[in-house]
Amino acid sequence: MEEAALALLAPQFGEVVTKAAQPLFQPIFDLEVPHMAFGRIALLGDAAFVARPHCGMGVTKAASDAMALVKALNTHDSVRDALADYSRERTEAGSAIVQHARHLGAYMQAQLKNDLDREMAERYRTPEAVMRETAVPARF
Repeated sequence: MEEAALALLAPQFGEVVTKAAQPLFQPIFDLEVPHMAFGRIALLGDAAFVARPHCGMGVTKAASDAMALVKALNTHDSVRDALADYSRERTEAGSAIVQHARHLGAYMQAQLKNDLDREMAERYRTPEAVMRETAVPARF
């Protein structure tokens, strides 16, 4: 396992695996939905989009979804129209957050698959670069 960690993970993570007395594995998945409203039902927060945890956007995303849902319901006479508007706005934002998390996570991968992954790894090579874009909702 240690050999594989050193070969497959970014150096800092490979080192953690070699020094851990009891390694713990936690799979990380992304989740995206094509729409955040279906009829009279609306999804928000992690029910609609789950971004990798290292981007630090879970609470911000859920709160932004809730505020957008309230605004849409107050703006439209029809619940269905309100939810359709909400879905259009927040589906785009959710996708952008998940994509940002993927880019931010690229620096952790040693086995980069394509030019974009390698570009993202270079972009986030230092801890300062990662922290500069963690939990920052401005572009979403």
